[in-house]
Amino acid sequence: MQAIIHDSDDGLALASCGAVYISLLHKPLTVDGVARMARQSKRMFELYRGKCVSLAVIEPSAADAASKEVREKTAELARAHPILGAAIVIEGSGFRPAATRTLVAGMYLVTKKEYPHKIVSTAAEGAAWLVPILAQVGVTQSPEEMVAAVEAARAAIR
Repeated sequence: MQAIIHDSDDGLALASCGAVYISLLHKPLTVDGVARMARQSKRMFELYRGKCVSLAVIEPSAADAASKEVREKTAELARAHPILGAAIVIEGSGFRPAATRTLVAGMYLVTKKEYPHKIVSTAAEGAAWLVPILAQVGVTQSPEEMVAAVEAARAAIR
């Protein structure tokens, strides 16, 4: 399945690959970025009637703490368009990315998302985790297709 780039600038790229919604952050997320994500999330939700997943990739350059307003808007977005599952990729190795993964995992526990989620360190790991979730609703998608779509999104960042 071919990646479709829906929106991109120098800090954020939004793409899809079949029933997989991809967001790639190159810079920290802003309120405008959340609004752009919400528009695309709504399109995906309507197109697939909620039978879609999210693969969110946060590059090391984007891993700064989000403002309270961005956190609130992101929580609203998650409630507005429930999905089958979400893989959150926080790229990088070493202490800081590991600490960020732990922090995000803790935030997900506190906010109690209504769908399964997993915090991982690579797009390949996240894609592999999403495959069986999609398969439960009869959607066949390979991890390689998802990873290729992530790389297309990465290339689309200006």
